[in-house]
Amino acid sequence: MSPKRRRRPRPLSEQKWSPSPLSGLEPVDIEIDLHGMRVHEAIPAIEDHLQRCHDARLHISRINHGQGTGALKHLARETLSKSSLVARYYPAAHGDGSDGITIAELNYGGHRAFNRRANNSIVPKPLTRK
Repeated sequence: MSPKRRRRPRPLSEQKWSPSPLSGLEPVDIEIDLHGMRVHEAIPAIEDHLQRCHDARLHISRINHGQGTGALKHLARETLSKSSLVARYYPAAHGDGSDGITIAELNYGGHRAFNRRANNSIVPKPLTRK
């Protein structure tokens, strides 16, 4: 192949995919960790996390507050109960952190994103056939 027809390699910045700042896409983590935060720091952190998860159209958000004295757990659940973005919340299963993690299901206008079985496990809704 002649030197004129040879392609130049892409710059390193273009070799790996990353959302551009102009597109408005930012990776959102499903879980927030409140360990080490004080109550007055945790309230805006929870509200900001819920808003980011809602904007990213996530259906579940995990809030890791730990067990400790229970102040952060009580605060997290009180904040979730007052939020209009949350359809419901509950403690995680025993193997997933039990009472140290609260799972919030986000509200998207009344429809539920998940079906619930009798043993309270979450199952994604089946796709409709056309």
